Amino acid sequence: MISDKQWMTKILTTLEDYFGKINWNVQDPFKLLIGTILSQHTSDKNSHSAFRKLEEEVEVTPKVLASMDIADIKHLIKSAGLANIKARRIRAVSTVVLDRFGGNLSQVLALPLEKARQILRSFPGVGEKTADVVLGFSGCKSVIPVDTHLFTVAKRFGIVNSHKYEDVRVAYERLILPEKRTQAHLLFIQLGKKICLARKPRCYLCPISQLCPKRI
Repeated sequence: MISDKQWMTKILTTLEDYFGKINWNVQDPFKLLIGTILSQHTSDKNSHSAFRKLEEEVEVTPKVLASMDIADIKHLIKSAGLANIKARRIRAVSTVVLDRFGGNLSQVLALPLEKARQILRSFPGVGEKTADVVLGFSGCKSVIPVDTHLFTVAKRFGIVNSHKYEDVRVAYERLILPEKRTQAHLLFIQLGKKICLARKPRCYLCPISQLCPKRI
């Protein structure tokens, strides 16, 4: 009988064979922070459209965004939805990064994981997932950001009986080697978007159906 970690390793190997290895580049931490704020409670299409519009019109830096009127930011990011709330968060977080860290988040990401997470979580509008996205994809920290897709997959796998972000993240990280966590996050997003849908999962297409304890 295989262990839980061996079971998860087999799942990840199968998903990588199915989807292919998903390449990613280390991203500018501030731009990623703004992009992740834009992604809150909306689709990838809408948030990407809003970020492109913002980047086309202004330089996406703490100095520039902290000096902008809320109305101007709101106008540029309206395709992301909740534009009034997100515009205020963007200007507020830009001001904090500029005033506390001279506009440079690299010094935060160089700190030990828990300290860096604590600082990011203290920023206006930055929750658990947003902080972990920046830590993982800009700071190269060994974390698994948990979005709606990963919540669904965790429930189907039966790896944790909780709806709390921290519980689900820890459950994933307990099973996945640190060096595999970023790739696992990306693979589970693909699985959740294309096959393991929240309402009508396409189990007939799933490459890991024989490994899933909750085949629907």
